[in-house]
Amino acid sequence: MLPSNSFTAIFFFAFSMAIGAVLSPGPVTTALISQSPRLGWITGPLVSLGHALTELVMAGMIVFGLAPFLSQPTLQTAIALLGGVLLLWMGGGFALRGIKGRYSLPTEEEKQTTQPMSRTQVLSMGVLTTISNPFWYAWWITVAAVYLLDAKTMGMLPVIAFYLGHVSVDFLWNSLLSTIVSSGGKLFSNRVYNILMAVCGSYLLYLGVQFLMVGIQGIQG
Repeated sequence: MLPSNSFTAIFFFAFSMAIGAVLSPGPVTTALISQSPRLGWITGPLVSLGHALTELVMAGMIVFGLAPFLSQPTLQTAIALLGGVLLLWMGGGFALRGIKGRYSLPTEEEKQTTQPMSRTQVLSMGVLTTISNPFWYAWWITVAAVYLLDAKTMGMLPVIAFYLGHVSVDFLWNSLLSTIVSSGGKLFSNRVYNILMAVCGSYLLYLGVQFLMVGIQGIQG
């Protein structure tokens, strides 16, 4: 299901498919909003690093530990179907809310809650907000697992490319968001935010259809 065995192609494929999920508000976004006004743009990279380390552990478990279990044809079909449904649900929600203009950047009141944390605490918060999100587990054991196992059949470089492409979105968006929040929201508008979410949601819908087609082919044998 990956576009090719090219490191660059896989990197940008993983990057593009992760955009919708990363832009969606969640525990990590809440962490950024609470700390960026005091720590500044560095909040984004710190939270992203904690998030990326957690995802590295999960990716390693899938590639090296859970691969024999996940590579069973029946389970692969089930994962493809569940992943397709998940992507359709996520993408549909992102696109619909974006079209209706329901996403908004944090207000001044939202940015003035909580006391500032140390950089180590913020990094740890990136780990804690990741493992507290049930959708994170659902993503990795369904959608990401299929791509990682596909990448593994081509070698470790494609696996690394997929992982780096995926986490790069986190670093880019979270750094941008923390900069926006710490600057008073002057660098980005709610309209642009909603357009991005609508586009990214539409792309996830496309991927969801692709996953369901693979699942249906698995059922048909």
